[in-house]
Amino acid sequence: MRLKLPALCLVSALCIPTWSQPSNPLTLDEAIQLALRNNRAVQISERNLEKSRNAVREARGNALPQIQGNATYTRFDRVATARFGPQPIRLGNIENRTARITLTQVIDISGIVSTAIRAASVFVSISELQYEQTRNDTILQVVQAYQGVARADEFVRVAEEALKNAQERLRIIRAQVDAGVAAQFDLLRAETAVAQAEQALLNARNQRELAVAALNNLLGRDLNTPVQVVKPTELPPLQEAELETLTQQAFQNRPEILAAERGVELARVNIRNAQRGSLPSLVLTGQADFNLNTSTFNPRRESYTGVLVLSVPIWDSGITRAREAQARDDLEIAQLRLQQAKEGVALEVRQAYLNLQDAQKRLAVAQKGLEQAREALRLARVRFEAGVSPQLEISDAELAFTQAQTNLVNAQFDYLDAYAALQRAIGVIGRQYAKR
Repeated sequence: MRLKLPALCLVSALCIPTWSQPSNPLTLDEAIQLALRNNRAVQISERNLEKSRNAVREARGNALPQIQGNATYTRFDRVATARFGPQPIRLGNIENRTARITLTQVIDISGIVSTAIRAASVFVSISELQYEQTRNDTILQVVQAYQGVARADEFVRVAEEALKNAQERLRIIRAQVDAGVAAQFDLLRAETAVAQAEQALLNARNQRELAVAALNNLLGRDLNTPVQVVKPTELPPLQEAELETLTQQAFQNRPEILAAERGVELARVNIRNAQRGSLPSLVLTGQADFNLNTSTFNPRRESYTGVLVLSVPIWDSGITRAREAQARDDLEIAQLRLQQAKEGVALEVRQAYLNLQDAQKRLAVAQKGLEQAREALRLARVRFEAGVSPQLEISDAELAFTQAQTNLVNAQFDYLDAYAALQRAIGVIGRQYAKR
């Protein structure tokens, strides 16, 4: 099954609402860049990425020499003495000051340090992919919220037009009542229709305020910030592609799957790391001691010591084997998570693909329905003004026209939302918004 979507122009009725708006409209690209800078989820993910990079620096530091210095001051309540002849001799000082510099170098004969560095590096790549996933999710949310404001603008426009139609009908009814050709009941019904249209307009404007607040929240700015969005002039085209092709593209691009693959790699590295717990370790230590106040029995001011320690595990009560078993369990979990990620992505691509097809079909139906409703309203208005049809006929025609406009607006923005969801599903939504 193939999907071919030509570029479709939106109806010319898309226009800017009449209430006060900021002079400079916010473009979609500007909204996305604002969100990538200010959105809290993106900022948290960015900090987690930097944290993982610092973990690599820590792991690499464990393979390098460590130098530590310390100084000691000791004061005794008294100093021991010894007699060698008639005079007592003090065997030390009542105050002692010493300094020490210690150099420690781990000699990675078992590969524990290098394996830890490898594990930290793999985790960095996972964090980078998770950061990319957060960016893609945020971009999709901003696109849909931005289009939500545009959709709300159109609903306000439809409600304003419905109110004008109801007010015009009321004007005609009043003239007919004054002329004695219409009943008072007809006037009451027309006034009720105006009141209902006013309520619908208030609700549409309230929904727009909520849509603006949702967009501002994603952009990380004050919820009361005025927003004017740029209306789309055409629907984006989608080149011919099969569902299977799109699914394979998603498997190659989606950061969730790539991160799950890195998770399998990390689990294998952790198995090797656990196995090295039974291998020997070798540590070289060099030490320089400085005696800052010598004594008769300790006249040397400096001394140097070198120590090479080889540690060989003999029996650890099964701790190493238990850690290795846990690491193998983690590998199985990582493999299952990879499979789960692929299945979830395949389902997401299928849903987005089918939703886009459905939106395209509904769009064609809605456009035809609007044309029919507009013509029916024109005829009903001519008959009503000529006095050959009751008010109910034009009332039903106006209601049908308003519903047809609403259906078209929903179809248009459902198509835009479905298109963005498919771009995110196949992993390409963030490419044109790469971090600058």
